[in-house]
Amino acid sequence: MKKDYDKTLTRLIGILTKLSNNEMPTSKELAQEYGVTVRTIQKDIKERLHYYPIVKNSDHQYTFEYGYSLKRTTLTNDEMIFLNLALTQFEDVDDIDKIKDSIYKKIINKNFYSPYFIKQDDLEDLDIDSPFISELESIIENKEVCSITFTHTKKELELYKIAAFDGFWYLLAKDIEEQKIKIFRLSDIKKISKSGKYHQTSNQYIDKVLGRVHSAFFEDGNSFEVKIKVYKEIAIYFKRREFLESQRLEKENDDGSLIISFTVSHDEDIDNIIKSWLPHIEVLEPARYRKKLLNELKSYIKNLEAN
Repeated sequence: MKKDYDKTLTRLIGILTKLSNNEMPTSKELAQEYGVTVRTIQKDIKERLHYYPIVKNSDHQYTFEYGYSLKRTTLTNDEMIFLNLALTQFEDVDDIDKIKDSIYKKIINKNFYSPYFIKQDDLEDLDIDSPFISELESIIENKEVCSITFTHTKKELELYKIAAFDGFWYLLAKDIEEQKIKIFRLSDIKKISKSGKYHQTSNQYIDKVLGRVHSAFFEDGNSFEVKIKVYKEIAIYFKRREFLESQRLEKENDDGSLIISFTVSHDEDIDNIIKSWLPHIEVLEPARYRKKLLNELKSYIKNLEAN
């Protein structure tokens, strides 16, 4: 007689296999595939697979912590083969229940201490399984045009993406009236009304736009270059990493400093990067932004001295 955890074990094995293959499923996708509720999947992750290093990324997709691999488990080769085949093909094998017991215990008791620590930005709470988010997802997937009432305005929009910037959730959409792509706070949405119309904007074009979006202050149609000097003390970090997709190395000076350029749509796209590396960084162009930053620093120092 089959034990009552057969289906559960099959599901847990499937979840671990997907994570091992870096498929990054959501709770909703797993629930649909295995014919269970989202709550059951959440229980699987939080309770049954508690000792596995499973985390959620900013898109609410499940993944293993960086550096973890199922190859580091204590399962033997025979058991790994069993994971993939036994439940469907080896029902008549001797001691099948004993093997199942062994694997089940390892699945729910596997412990892992990751040698990595990766700091993730804390995100504003978002119930990805709520009717509100499900409706937005459906509108985006079906390329529907809709009218959205916000806290202080009402807009007819083409919805493109739900996006996170600096820990908050936003909606990337095209304002039909102004014919410009804008970013709106999700928490400001009060009502969504479908218009019955559809747009033809390609996913390739949307992805291209996203490549130019660096912050929630994105301004469609506005683009300018910011050129900075990175002093030698921090040059290595700018050589190893692109802080924005538009980052370009213009020149490497003899003293070890770098001339870097960025293409942005708003001062805020680059502001935090500049300020986080002070005093080892200098704005060269544009003169307007250089002056603005200088005035902000003078004001900051003045306030400190006053206190």
